[in-house]
Amino acid sequence: MAGELSGKVAIVTGASQGTGRAYARALAQAGATVIATSRSMKMPEPGEEFVPNTLAELGEVARQAGEDIHLIACDVGNEDQIIRCVEQVMANFGRIDVIVSNAATYPEDQPSPHYDPLGFTTEEWERYNRINVVGPYLMIREVAPHMIAQKSGSIINITSGASLGVEVAAAQFGMLAYVTTKAALNRLSQFYALEFKDHNIAVNAICPGSVVTHSWRGVPQEMQDEMLARGTGKLPTTEAMGPSIVCLAQQDASGITGQILHTDDHGVSWP
Repeated sequence: MAGELSGKVAIVTGASQGTGRAYARALAQAGATVIATSRSMKMPEPGEEFVPNTLAELGEVARQAGEDIHLIACDVGNEDQIIRCVEQVMANFGRIDVIVSNAATYPEDQPSPHYDPLGFTTEEWERYNRINVVGPYLMIREVAPHMIAQKSGSIINITSGASLGVEVAAAQFGMLAYVTTKAALNRLSQFYALEFKDHNIAVNAICPGSVVTHSWRGVPQEMQDEMLARGTGKLPTTEAMGPSIVCLAQQDASGITGQILHTDDHGVSWP
């Protein structure tokens, strides 16, 4: 992947751990300048070790590996922080070529087959929508004018197979709000692919599949079994996640756009 994205500037949200971290490092290893964001930096106190799976620790890992990753604390649920993040990237780097909207909220409690499907509060629905749908929209709203001006760009929204009815058990374990907002993100991606086609901007959504992240460990065994039967149960490494995200980061409107894709199908049903 080395050099494939040389000269490109990419923003990856939710990059402190899991799939977001793998995406950020894969893009950097492919030559991109990556701005990794997460809600907080969590810098260690003097004499302390870096806290694992934090933005600050990612920066240290990237430094040691020679990866061009820069850090900005940004909560995608906060409009002002998104605006400031994009302004800072443009001021420092002068362009943005790729957005990977990976940050998302998941059930705070462990998914349970005993949840009340009518028990979601208005506040919970608003929280899911704010982070999983409005956040990616705001990132597009702030970045797209710069991509339009440079007549190129690739917008990648990280979604879920559960939003397509692939992971059936998700509907049984309190994931209604998560799945619904990810389905909305799919449609948002398809809509903007049409809107931006004449500006040479690709917009796609990608389902990572069965990835063993921190949130995965809270998923009931029955649901894990079903998801693993449909996928590979892969860890969020650059080897597993990298090729598909690098491929999509290279796209413009003349290539792959308007698609809802699956990582496991990369190199099989799509290039």
